[in-house]
Amino acid sequence: MALWKWTLRLVVVVIGLGSIGASCGQSLVAVMPGVINDPANRSLRRALFSFATGELCSELQKRSIPLKLRDADPVIGRFYPTACAVQELENGNLFAQLLGHGYGWSNVTGRLGFEANAAIEYDHDFIMDGSRMVVYFRQKQTQSSDLKVLMVESSGQGGIAAVATGVLGTTIQAASQQIGNRILQHQLARGFTVVRESDGSVSFSLGVVEPGQMPKAPFGLGESDWLVLANERTELHQDQRDFAGPFTIADGDEALYLTALVEGAPAVDVVVVEKPVGDVWIRAHERQAGAGPPPSPPVFDDVIQASPPIPGRPPQLWRRMLRLRAGTYYVVFDHTATAGRTQPAAQAGDDRAALVSYAIQLGDAP
Repeated sequence: MALWKWTLRLVVVVIGLGSIGASCGQSLVAVMPGVINDPANRSLRRALFSFATGELCSELQKRSIPLKLRDADPVIGRFYPTACAVQELENGNLFAQLLGHGYGWSNVTGRLGFEANAAIEYDHDFIMDGSRMVVYFRQKQTQSSDLKVLMVESSGQGGIAAVATGVLGTTIQAASQQIGNRILQHQLARGFTVVRESDGSVSFSLGVVEPGQMPKAPFGLGESDWLVLANERTELHQDQRDFAGPFTIADGDEALYLTALVEGAPAVDVVVVEKPVGDVWIRAHERQAGAGPPPSPPVFDDVIQASPPIPGRPPQLWRRMLRLRAGTYYVVFDHTATAGRTQPAAQAGDDRAALVSYAIQLGDAP
């Protein structure tokens, strides 16, 4: 019997063992990385991975997808998947259909809210990197993307919006449609990487992260073994906010650990709300121009002051440990006067955007 068939039988055993103990099954696969990683055995790797294809939807619906214009840019919006379906095609690729809602920002439109659905074909594969399983979802093609604009903050009657739409010979609504589609399609085209450690812990990253590399992130976390929920930069323009998450605390023995740095503005607020409150607040953010207050009092709020640059010294980071009851929460970074404690200066034509670099981790509570 061919070696790959013997290996496939072993794979079946490994998957069975994996249901008993994640680290046990994955460690056995790690014993034979040469066979698993051999490009000639791609069908074997797909057979091993087929049992977990449903995890793509599960992971996508646990979180929001941060939106950017380019990979190196900060976050300018989010997409919240509310429905997801995946099927395997005859060529072995995955066909994913996503439905959801979100918001984005551009200098032409200001904030825009939208609902969207997309159909994407992903070429999926994995390799063993030591005892670590690295799973890739690479976009093969975006078959369709349909975005419905719910709200455009800019009226298009003056300033950049009027100039841009005049030059392009289009309306602000049509420009919003094009910009929203571009932002969303760019993120979905980056694909995803799922890294499963030998102890069963899973990290999920946008884009393809090659073995031996780490996702581009503002903070190096050293030897910390806390689970990294987010490590991003977000750009908050005048009267804007960003709803990071949602993040789940399973029991009272866990805590959220927040690290942040603010640049470009004197300060921003950080507000934490429970998911039901955040869901209502996000829907209003997507449908109403202007920034409204939270529908219910937050469970935590604080001010992140900008760190003044001091030659020869590293910036002063803001750090907090949040011990919250078991539940699911949004961490909201706010640059408005309607939430939190700060009152950002609001001057027409003077948009002093705040750049917030932050990491959110889940670890044991003290």
